[in-house]
Amino acid sequence: MPNTLGGQVLLAGYLYGTNPKGPACSEFVTGKIKWQSPGVGPGAVMYADGNLYVHGENGDVALVEATPEAYREKGRFTPTGRPKRVRAREMAWAYPVVANGRLYIRDLGTLWSYDIAIPKRA
Repeated sequence: MPNTLGGQVLLAGYLYGTNPKGPACSEFVTGKIKWQSPGVGPGAVMYADGNLYVHGENGDVALVEATPEAYREKGRFTPTGRPKRVRAREMAWAYPVVANGRLYIRDLGTLWSYDIAIPKRA
């Protein structure tokens, strides 16, 4: 599967990543595309807790169910206060990071941190 930023996630025989058309899933052994979606466009992908976190090069972030069945976007947002682009090719190419119940998104000189921990039941 052609990719945009070089990062892909291999889960249970399926490869998840992005290409110039956006997020995609393919069978690892055959390369057969299972689904393709415009989503947030090309970008960086990481996996945590059954989901893909996709940071589009346009700066948008999407939460996508990690399943070969279909593209299932669970949510999307654009971080507030995004840095101003000075050059045409300045894109959001940093990989998202999930650690200790937080999602970290970086774009140029700005870093956002979001609480994504599942609340504990009382």
